[in-house]
Amino acid sequence: MSELTVTVDNKELTFSVTNDDFNQYLNEQMPNDKVAPAFNFLSRTVVEASRDNFNAVLVVDGKPKGIAVLQVAGVLAGEFGGGVQISLKKPSALPAA
Repeated sequence: MSELTVTVDNKELTFSVTNDDFNQYLNEQMPNDKVAPAFNFLSRTVVEASRDNFNAVLVVDGKPKGIAVLQVAGVLAGEFGGGVQISLKKPSALPAA
């Protein structure tokens, strides 16, 4: 489990994220729906002490503030998955025939 804190509009939001939480977020994504899975992921993982700040910066008129939700989810994804280095090894050039 990772506890991650982000600042949005000078308000701190702390999330407690597990591998299962993140996997569930990825599995919920559909081609035509990105905001709802991201908002659900954030709602599931925000710590209770950050709930008021969460609602203040990520909810407008009772609905998720789409771009902000996606940005915060993206920051958490980057941090949660950080440390893994992936590279592509290209095959050697083949001799011309």
